[in-house]
Amino acid sequence: MVNYDFRLTNQRAIISEYLKENHDHPSVEEIFKHVKNKLPRISKKTVYSTLHFLCDEGLIQEVEVKGVQRYEPRSDPHHHVICRACGKIIDIESEELSSHALRVGKQIGDFDVESSNVHFYGMCKECKEAERNERRS
Repeated sequence: MVNYDFRLTNQRAIISEYLKENHDHPSVEEIFKHVKNKLPRISKKTVYSTLHFLCDEGLIQEVEVKGVQRYEPRSDPHHHVICRACGKIIDIESEELSSHALRVGKQIGDFDVESSNVHFYGMCKECKEAERNERRS
């Protein structure tokens, strides 16, 4: 059992559990729909404030894709590949990339870099294939 330095409310527990089970980096809308099924009286404002609280505590991360905030349960250093067409996010594990990014960060004057996240943008296999098929039509 994890020992938290804060009160684990029902809302926090349900949102945290949903994120642990869902690795698709859901949006606030998707999280709200799921939580609303379990807690019908919850407001979207409560979901927003809970997500911000969990981010501030370092328990989850926020990733912005195409102007939409998405959330994930991973707070460990990792990177992302993001499809510019559909917004799909894939986690990347690379100690080499993490180390390199921190080395570069330490060269920045007058700033103490503590962590880094690298985002690669492009098109996923499915969107690339759909684009090819559309051109052929």
